[in-house]
Amino acid sequence: MASWAEQTKENVQPHVDEPIIAVGVLQPAGIWGSIGVGQFSRIAGTIMRKAANKKSGGLGKQGEIKTQMALVAVTEGKLYAFNAKSWGRQWQVAEPIGAWDRSDLDITTTKATLSTKVVVDVKSTGDHYELEATTVLQMKGHNDAFLAALENFSSSSGTASE
Repeated sequence: MASWAEQTKENVQPHVDEPIIAVGVLQPAGIWGSIGVGQFSRIAGTIMRKAANKKSGGLGKQGEIKTQMALVAVTEGKLYAFNAKSWGRQWQVAEPIGAWDRSDLDITTTKATLSTKVVVDVKSTGDHYELEATTVLQMKGHNDAFLAALENFSSSSGTASE
């Protein structure tokens, strides 16, 4: 039986015209913090969630009831991004957000306690996406191949780990 990460990759592959190296399941950066703050103040948690959604540039959307994630696929030449909805242990691709040549991207990753922040800047358009790949709980290990693939981006990308 295929791992959950492999199933995710198989679900995204029909939407990408070239072989996928890895797929990450990401959410807007800062969602973990909004969950913690929301335990004490629902309004403050909602404000933080809205700010995180804005910084994500339309990738993934966290609401109190309706939640989407971003599926980001790495290929030899491009990075593809889709919004997705969970369907049990599978992801249903909801809508394509973009596809960018690797040479047009600056990507930085920053490891934290619960997640790794992934910032994608598109040089040609100025688009900016702040996301995070959860590295604990049920997602532990799911994003490992994706994060490793980002680290292997060409030297023209700004991949960094702290």
